[in-house]
Amino acid sequence: MPLVSEKSDQSLLLSEAGLVLLNTGRPKEAEKPLKTAIDIDIEVNQIAYASVGYLNLAKLQFRTGELERGLSTAKKALDTAEKAKSDKKIRNSKAYLAWILHLLGKNEEAGNWFRQADELVSKISGYRLCSIWGVFYADFLILMKRIDEAFELTKQNLEICQKNNLLNDISRCRRCLGVIERTKGNHKGAEDHLQNAIEIARKVGMPALEIEVLLESGRRHLDMERYEDAISDANEVLKICARTSFKLYEPEAEIVLSKAYMALNDIEQAKTFAHSAYEKAVSMNYRWQEGDAAHLLGEIYLKMGDNVKAREWIEKAVACRKEILDPKVKDSERMLKSL
Repeated sequence: MPLVSEKSDQSLLLSEAGLVLLNTGRPKEAEKPLKTAIDIDIEVNQIAYASVGYLNLAKLQFRTGELERGLSTAKKALDTAEKAKSDKKIRNSKAYLAWILHLLGKNEEAGNWFRQADELVSKISGYRLCSIWGVFYADFLILMKRIDEAFELTKQNLEICQKNNLLNDISRCRRCLGVIERTKGNHKGAEDHLQNAIEIARKVGMPALEIEVLLESGRRHLDMERYEDAISDANEVLKICARTSFKLYEPEAEIVLSKAYMALNDIEQAKTFAHSAYEKAVSMNYRWQEGDAAHLLGEIYLKMGDNVKAREWIEKAVACRKEILDPKVKDSERMLKSL
């Protein structure tokens, strides 16, 4: 416990310590001070601060792959924010709740919470969701194939973050713009954004930022048929995950590895990584990666000439992607019809 007498000061110091530990990739050490800070805030009736504490704890939980616990914690953050009648904290809590629902594949519900948070920001400031909450919304929009809306949202977000010198969120916005440019086929533009994003991530020393950029860099290398570079990026992600316990990102990295090895005709490695990604995604209830890994396994078994197993996996992909409203379900359905 910090050597200060005031409970409110104890809470503040513990919260800051926990957040620093989390941001520098030490979530196991961060959990206790974050939880203790919340308990103190509730004890002394600092409800608004408790809401912030719950959001920090939710951030820890979703990054370490505890999505259901993260969802429960985000709901507590919203409940305390509403009790405190703080529009800013209600906005933040709704955006976090939406993000975790999205990871869990509950995308209709996630979209509703994102819209509520976005409308609240507009009511308060005249802008749309910005900072990390705007990045969450943009990532959601990208996966739902609403690329133009994601671009406009991120462009405004970047301007706000640059104006306020929010380095962490500038990196996130640049990474987001890199995804958008890759999606549009502009690989040079994507490379420029990603290089900027990774430089900032390494400068501020936040492993989660670095992981997110490396994953996108790996996907870009796959699109450009630079398979060895994709493998290098994905392996670096797995190393950081092992060091930090940020398990959420492991299935994504293993899917990049599987696709790269399949392209290099190393089918056994491709199959091993795809199965591992699927099992990890299912264990976390990370539905997006569950669907992607299932589809990939279908492609792998088809390449191996095993149409029966290919069909089994593509059926799983269709079921998952349809349930979570993933636009890529059309790719799985087309493949299923061809089998």
